[in-house]
Amino acid sequence: MLSYEPNASCPRCHRSFECRVDDIHHCQCRDVPLTAEERTFIGQQYSGCLCADCLREMKATCQLPDTSS
Repeated sequence: MLSYEPNASCPRCHRSFECRVDDIHHCQCRDVPLTAEERTFIGQQYSGCLCADCLREMKATCQLPDTSS
């Protein structure tokens, strides 16, 4: 199992980033909180880890309008 990949490649932008899948508290993705719906949306389009910049962009893309009013 992958525990640390210093030169992971983001499948969306193809930039290198440091992936710490077995140490999630120190991974760059930890700074991008995602809802279950956002994780599903992103997971349907990409397999593997995305860099934090792409996660932020994808999070903004999948924002649904608030219909609670």
